[in-house]
Amino acid sequence: MAVPAGLVALAILVVYAAAYVFYGRHILEKRVVQASAERKTPAHTRFDGVDYVPANKYVLYGHHFASIAGAGPIVGPAIAMAYGWALPILWVIFGNVFIGAVHDYLALMASVRHGGVSIMTVSENVMGRKAKYIFLLYVYSALILVLAAFFSVNAKLFAVQPSAASKAMIYMPIAVLLGFLLYRTRLGPAASTLTAIVLLLAGIAFAVKYPFLLPGDAYHTWMLLLALYSFIASILPVWYLLQPRDYLNAYLLWGFVALAIIGSLGIAGEGLTGPAYTSFAPKILGGVETPFWPAIPLIIACGSLSGFHSVVASGTTSKQLANELDALLIGYGGMLTEGAVASLAVIIPIAYAWQHPEFTGFLNAMGMSPEVVAAYQEKGILALNKIQRFTLGYGFTVGQALGGSEAVAVFMAKFAGIALATFVLTTLDSATRLARFAWQEMFDWLADRNPSAYRLVANRFVAGGIAVLLGLALGYPNVVINGKSVAAFNIVWPAFAGTNQLLAALALLTSALWVYAVLRVRGTTSLLIQIPAWFLWITVTVGLIWWTVKVLPTYPTIQKIGAGSIVLVSLAVDFLLIYLYVTGIKKAKEAEAAKTVAR
Repeated sequence: MAVPAGLVALAILVVYAAAYVFYGRHILEKRVVQASAERKTPAHTRFDGVDYVPANKYVLYGHHFASIAGAGPIVGPAIAMAYGWALPILWVIFGNVFIGAVHDYLALMASVRHGGVSIMTVSENVMGRKAKYIFLLYVYSALILVLAAFFSVNAKLFAVQPSAASKAMIYMPIAVLLGFLLYRTRLGPAASTLTAIVLLLAGIAFAVKYPFLLPGDAYHTWMLLLALYSFIASILPVWYLLQPRDYLNAYLLWGFVALAIIGSLGIAGEGLTGPAYTSFAPKILGGVETPFWPAIPLIIACGSLSGFHSVVASGTTSKQLANELDALLIGYGGMLTEGAVASLAVIIPIAYAWQHPEFTGFLNAMGMSPEVVAAYQEKGILALNKIQRFTLGYGFTVGQALGGSEAVAVFMAKFAGIALATFVLTTLDSATRLARFAWQEMFDWLADRNPSAYRLVANRFVAGGIAVLLGLALGYPNVVINGKSVAAFNIVWPAFAGTNQLLAALALLTSALWVYAVLRVRGTTSLLIQIPAWFLWITVTVGLIWWTVKVLPTYPTIQKIGAGSIVLVSLAVDFLLIYLYVTGIKKAKEAEAAKTVAR
């Protein structure tokens, strides 16, 4: 008997609501961090009008959520459906509640308490100066993989769904207008937002009707255009584009999540046509058998948890937090929202549309080729590529919940593509800005020794440009595997995912040490943070070693050298940081013992 889709969706929502109230508010906010509205945040104490700018909590929630989401909570779960739908959902929920949301919230608060510095600089305060530069090198490498992966997936999306490209082109000037209205006029937040939303809705309707088609090799052209956009967006003041764009994105993304909930609950009486479980080790990465443990973090790069979030939280969000009490909604709540995207907007729709009797007619209405339709009829939705699984599964499920009209389902599928493009674009320019910050921090030792050299090496144009060029070089070329041209994204993804999840483990361990050594939290509360962090570290470290031995040898030379080198360096840095973490714990215990003796 098929499991009712609505029952699964309702269970997910209940778990998230309970986690937010009991784990987030009562344990993390009140017992661990002891957040207070009376403490001034760095957005006020270090205000500079460029990076340090206090923001309304809902504006900042939108900016933060849009920055962290990216394609990870969509693409990763769509790939993981090869295991069936049950294991990916369990991983997403477990990771959200006990690892991802805790990681995001603590990274944000640790940064706020240290003046808005990055989690890498926080590591210096709890593990020593060496840890900072080792961590910075690791984070910078991970961000280059983020850029490579997301340049590629966004270019691929714009090439196959031009309506998403149209929306992106219309969207940016609307965001700039919103920033001008919010910060340079007296129109007020409500009127400014309403104006921008009306323009946004008109822009979406226009984009669906008039897709933007590029002649020739659209994929590679979009790669170059996206690189140029990311560079420009990353060097502009945060209020000019980044903050208003992401705030406006929040309304689009909230609508996207709301429709996913409506779709999941609207088919409450219908069962999920896909299997809950297929195999523990289907062939996914590199065409080799891919065991759920320890490989799942190499597939679901976000949605469950993500190290990239700690860099966003401590890199841009902490500099805009106006009140410590806003951090729970933004940090913990933002991660739960991403989990909702992964489960309610991706996993449930794909499981529902897996072999639905009406899905074939919907594929024909979407204009899919006879070969694609035949492949679906034979193998189910896994015969489609990862982007098609998401956009078509989402569109079909929401369309069914809203009455079953094929026209509505087709519109919703195109809307899903637009939402995906929105996720990816925000990650691209945020990642470029964060890579710029990391590069500048890596050379801060040069500022006093040779100020002129520091100004040359660390100015925002050089720092941003280097990051974009490195990401573009790794993600630009298509590669040929077994005579078939494959986008570099498919090769880079598991390397990006693995280093990203390992970053999450290291960032959570850093936060756990901060909680232990600085906040002096002990006992069960401390273990609630340390045990999940160590579990994740073991899982991802073993997973990356497995990937290096089993999958990396199947890759073409360019990606084998590029992605392989970054992963191997990451593993080396990984063990160095673990050594410094253990040393930090010992020092904290010795300092506490010395104080006890002194008393």
